[in-house]
Amino acid sequence: MNPARLFTCFAACLALTLVAHAQQIPPNPYEAACSTAPANFNVTKSDDTQPPATPPAGKALVYVIESMPDYPFVTKKVNIALDGVWLGATDANTHFSFPVDPGPHHLCAVYQGHAASMDDEGQTLLLHLDAQAGHTYYLRYHAFFTKDTPGIAFFDLVDEDEGLFLVQRTQQATSTLKK
Repeated sequence: MNPARLFTCFAACLALTLVAHAQQIPPNPYEAACSTAPANFNVTKSDDTQPPATPPAGKALVYVIESMPDYPFVTKKVNIALDGVWLGATDANTHFSFPVDPGPHHLCAVYQGHAASMDDEGQTLLLHLDAQAGHTYYLRYHAFFTKDTPGIAFFDLVDEDEGLFLVQRTQQATSTLKK
């Protein structure tokens, strides 16, 4: 074999090997999004209807909107984390917002309570969000519980029209971490 060709093949194999080893193993999605410590929040609702905020300069704004109905004696609280840090919680028909830096983020929604009909798939939801400065993102959490099948929950990115509509139909949530 031609020495130049042998060297070229060797160099190409070495380069591919180095690139493969340089790439890091992606983190566990749960660990990237949710905090390792459990959280339990108190949530208060405000009837104060304010128009949706605009993102702060150089940041994006994220709204989390919970559209579950308010049934008595049923926990509807949903804890929200971003990049492994608990931010707060929602309750039935509430929303809250928070600014984020531009770039990739990992969001987590964890149902705060126990629903016998909800399986593991519905208890914790994850969403990857590539935020862009100046943009507003609307995330909707909603769940369905039925008598004969496991409950299921959804954490969806909705468009601006649907997001604004949902924010106007829900109350502002303010949450504090229980000690």
